[in-house]
Amino acid sequence: MSMETGRDPPAPVGKPGTLDPMTETARSRSATETGRSLPVFLGALCGLVVVLGFTVVHNVFISDIWFNLGPMLFAGALCGLCLVWSYRKGVAEHSTAAWFRYASLYAAEMVTLGAVSLLVLRPRFTMAELMVADDAFERLLPPSIPLMIGAMVVGTIAIWSYNGRRPAALLPILLAQVLLVFLLGHQFAFLGLVESSSALLVVFGEFALFTIGLTVAFCLGVMWTAMGLDRLRTHPSSNTARPASG
Repeated sequence: MSMETGRDPPAPVGKPGTLDPMTETARSRSATETGRSLPVFLGALCGLVVVLGFTVVHNVFISDIWFNLGPMLFAGALCGLCLVWSYRKGVAEHSTAAWFRYASLYAAEMVTLGAVSLLVLRPRFTMAELMVADDAFERLLPPSIPLMIGAMVVGTIAIWSYNGRRPAALLPILLAQVLLVFLLGHQFAFLGLVESSSALLVVFGEFALFTIGLTVAFCLGVMWTAMGLDRLRTHPSSNTARPASG
């Protein structure tokens, strides 16, 4: 004879290793559409952090650029914002791998810009002259502008075509190109204007490795912060009442 116990019936137990539908859906969304949850403001925030790190390393190993920190932080924020925005608009299938792959295209473009600059521009200054010149930027910019324009045009077409030529993505990618090439990538365009030497090749190698490192740091910063925010939204902390002991 069965008796009513007054307790709720136990929840049905599924197969071992299975997830409830809500958890499975959340994980699937996180795995396949991670990029869609990347807020644009995170690009600006991580761009600030990355540029600050670049400035510190540049001052320690290359030359003092603290005087230019404000404009550089502004440029880093804009570039980071536009990079995330153009990713959201330009890439159809969003994922962690797609995000890293997309950002790496811009890093590869900067390194290629430096290599092309070394190959096609005629050296006009020595490294020693530029290290002590107060107007080094003004002297290096005019002859390198055609190369930067070419990099911007080719980079825009290449990245836009690689990602499927979505009409809504053209303007964001173009804007990201303008900001990255002219505000941050000019250092690579300047390399060919300096007399070639072993020291210059070392600087190019350092720039290339540093750019790759900054790209990885930027991607990880945006991704991890976005994942943290998404976790807070999907699993908010709740103050559940616990039974009093004793």
